[in-house]
Amino acid sequence: MKLYDISLTLSAQSIRWVTAQPLELIERKRMRRGDTNNSSSVHTSVHAGTHVDAPFHFVPDGITIESLPLETFIGPARVCAVNAGSHITASDVERAQLAGETRVLFKTRNSNLLKKGEYDAAFAPFSVDAAEALVKLGVKLVGLDYLSAAAADEQVPVHRAFLDHGVILLEGVELSEVPPGRYELFCPPVKLAGSDGAPCRAVLRELS
Repeated sequence: MKLYDISLTLSAQSIRWVTAQPLELIERKRMRRGDTNNSSSVHTSVHAGTHVDAPFHFVPDGITIESLPLETFIGPARVCAVNAGSHITASDVERAQLAGETRVLFKTRNSNLLKKGEYDAAFAPFSVDAAEALVKLGVKLVGLDYLSAAAADEQVPVHRAFLDHGVILLEGVELSEVPPGRYELFCPPVKLAGSDGAPCRAVLRELS
């Protein structure tokens, strides 16, 4: 049984969204300074690294992260390789033959961009028609190998196309070493009360 850790490592040097602040790991106590223990606090976006978007991220009365059903984040998933152009489109979704899938992670040219270590506006996001096609198929969780499912100038329409229909987004998954196929996914987000999103540790397990 093989496990794939598809989470990005969080640090002050981590790749981050164009408008996001760098992560700060604040050294509150350190034994090297004579303290009795090592203790830290963190200042960062709830959308840092590999994370989950709750509907509340773009829907005014949407569900917040702690109220999402746990079963959404645990179960069978399909890793789907897509040769995307500027966007992942409805045609790409149709060619992928995703009928009956509950959780789909899209592996694209973005996987190489993640390794650059800095935001690249030329990543391949979803188009609105791709989001609508996935909603129509009944997919409950959609993952993408970049920091957002939508381009910087298309955030509202693309996110709303997913989140208005309760489709949860798993963003920032690192799929470069994961072959396309079916797996078991584990990606419960941190249970932050009232939050629009939360980081998670995302893992894929090979099916026997």
